[in-house]
Amino acid sequence: MVLSMLFNAFLFSFMFARLARCEARGAQIIFSDKAIVEKRDGKWYLHIRVYDLASKHPLVEAHVRMYCVSWRDYNRQTRELLQPHLLHTMRITQPDDEQGAMMFTSIPANVTHHIDAFSPVAPLKLRRRAKLLQPAGVPMREVDAVSGYRNGVLCPVCGETFGSMDHLARHVTYQRMAEKKDNWPEVGSHLDEKLVYPELFEPFVLTESDIREQLRDKEIMVMVEAIEPMVSGTFQALQSYKLEDVVFGGRFAPCMSQRDGQIFVDFDSFHTILSPEDSSLHRYSRFNGGRVRQKTPKKNYLAQDIITRFYSKPESDQ
Repeated sequence: MVLSMLFNAFLFSFMFARLARCEARGAQIIFSDKAIVEKRDGKWYLHIRVYDLASKHPLVEAHVRMYCVSWRDYNRQTRELLQPHLLHTMRITQPDDEQGAMMFTSIPANVTHHIDAFSPVAPLKLRRRAKLLQPAGVPMREVDAVSGYRNGVLCPVCGETFGSMDHLARHVTYQRMAEKKDNWPEVGSHLDEKLVYPELFEPFVLTESDIREQLRDKEIMVMVEAIEPMVSGTFQALQSYKLEDVVFGGRFAPCMSQRDGQIFVDFDSFHTILSPEDSSLHRYSRFNGGRVRQKTPKKNYLAQDIITRFYSKPESDQ
């Protein structure tokens, strides 16, 4: 009887372990064929689109991560006898990775990375020219420095750190006025032109050619990790993008519509990229072409009334 109970226990545990293996579930997570690199309000952003085909069974604890595979940096670090790092973390602004980069994959969502001075997609020579304080811990983002959550700009004289280059310039201007009035010696103070030189305050400027050159031998990896709700198994879905998979400019075409309280997803438009327009819904500004976009009241629907599925466009819309 004891042997029979042990045999049954091992049999059921083996069957459950096989059922709990959810590697195939990752095939139902689809990524956009192309990644978009666009410039908005003077800043560069990288976007991809993610969606779960089995949207009727929402994933649990779904979150996304991005990495940059850089052979150029790896070879350079090897030549310079440094600790080589092939993978570089890419911080995500939408969804915010400070909150875990959680996603609701049952509707198509964009994943956005800001290409700033801390991004591995930016050229190393420009990142070094930005004179930013590189932390030893978690990689920073420009939005963290601007919001004051972290300080990344270092004063070369007193060592005080600031959130942005503008704050550093104001600090140096004020200290120069105070030190000049108090007759401070020029050498070693904020009045020293060798320490505080004009190039120190040059803004971080990226061009499309810089990003193209930087992506020439790099690969961007996107990983969505979640728990399958039926058997509580963890799985991962991976997608990679190279330079030939990146489109500069444009926006993803709207692929969702609403009829009779139901939400529909059009897979024909999921991978479609439209040319950039001033009336784009993805503008990072409150104003749309100088005009404030009027908000229209929307009807609220219950969660159980929302069904996501493929539909064919009516003939009138074709």
